[in-house]
Amino acid sequence: MSRPRSYSLLELTGSVRRCLEASFSSTYWVRAETSDLRHAGASGHCYMELLEKGSTGNVVARVRATIWASTYAEIRQSLIASGAGPLTSGMNILARVSISYHEQYGLSLQIHEIDPSYSLGELARLKLETIERLKRHGILEVNKSLELPRPLQRIAIVSAQGAAGYGDFVRHLRDNHYGLHFYTALFSAQMQGEQTTSSVIAALRRIFAVRSHFDAVVIIRGGGAVSELRAFDSYELCEYCAQFPLPLFSGIGHERDLSVLDMVAHTSFKTPTAVADYLVQNLYGELRLLEAGGQRLRLAVLELMAYRERRLEQMLALLPRLGARRLELEGLRQSQLHRRLSHSLSQRLALELRRVGSLAESLPHLGRRVMEQRASRLERLVLPLGVLVRGHEARWRARLDQLETAIRLSHPEHILSRGFAIVEHEGKIITEASTLNRGDRLRIRLSRQSIEASVETIQ
Repeated sequence: MSRPRSYSLLELTGSVRRCLEASFSSTYWVRAETSDLRHAGASGHCYMELLEKGSTGNVVARVRATIWASTYAEIRQSLIASGAGPLTSGMNILARVSISYHEQYGLSLQIHEIDPSYSLGELARLKLETIERLKRHGILEVNKSLELPRPLQRIAIVSAQGAAGYGDFVRHLRDNHYGLHFYTALFSAQMQGEQTTSSVIAALRRIFAVRSHFDAVVIIRGGGAVSELRAFDSYELCEYCAQFPLPLFSGIGHERDLSVLDMVAHTSFKTPTAVADYLVQNLYGELRLLEAGGQRLRLAVLELMAYRERRLEQMLALLPRLGARRLELEGLRQSQLHRRLSHSLSQRLALELRRVGSLAESLPHLGRRVMEQRASRLERLVLPLGVLVRGHEARWRARLDQLETAIRLSHPEHILSRGFAIVEHEGKIITEASTLNRGDRLRIRLSRQSIEASVETIQ
């Protein structure tokens, strides 16, 4: 059995290259989005990937592309001059390309030209789409409806650390002609490039966590090309800014174009210094209002003091007559009270005399009734008393008999008559043999006699 014809990998890839070169020998205009853009250092070449995304945002096509140094400078200058800005990742471009295939590196496109008007048109289209989505969801004017705090003095700043726009903004606030003081805090974010949207949203989220410490948020950056503003036209960023609970001021540094972020912000300005000037003038206006209010308050206090002084003088002039009239009225009142008191005392005295007379008449009868009640109660108490005394006497007599018997039985004479004896030594009764010694003289008392003895042994 013969083997089928085979090819080396180089032969096969070479055949593919020749077919592509023969079939696609011209140049073609291609619409795509740039990604992973990078420069080859000193050589000046530019490398990237071209993508096409589906309706859901997923990548449906991808190919490598190259701009050689000989044409890259011209393309870059053309984009900048048109206002589209330098070529960056994420740009939608219309490019004239030629197709090439290499046995080692595969398929790639070589970019010869980029149409700047297409990129500008795509930016405008995406901007309009964002505006329409915000209108459909009813949030385009939400942040504008917020009432500005008074005074507007605590400012959260979203900007790039060390950016010229941020420095200008801070200097204008700090070095204002009125000597006003602001509290500012920088929440650093990337303000250009692919990560601008996510970086600014992350900074706003950090502000949201401490929003009670601030009156407003300022988003500022320096100037730049139109293409560099596309992050501020993204729906994701503008949706978050439109619904932010603090008033937002934008100053993203572009004189000719208004970004969607400028449209959803509470107030937009062309430059960071314009934002600073507005804040200074706003706070100065509050200061002027306070000064005017203080002046009105001082005038009102002076007027009130003058009125009170005049009123006091009038009262002092009336005081003697008022005092005399008051004394006269009090004298009349005292006389009326004296008459009423005398009449009341007379009535009370007559009433008490009648009451005493009534009590005097009823006193003998009441005394007899009380004595009869006390005598009857005494008889009831005395009747059982004799029985109780006699019973108590009998019980105590029996108790005395018992005690007399016990005393008689415990008498020493009675105990000795029962055969017991009392041993004495030198007049002391002996209860323990251990207190005696051999030869001690003892006296032994019996019921009727006593015996003299001496100690021979102790057992």
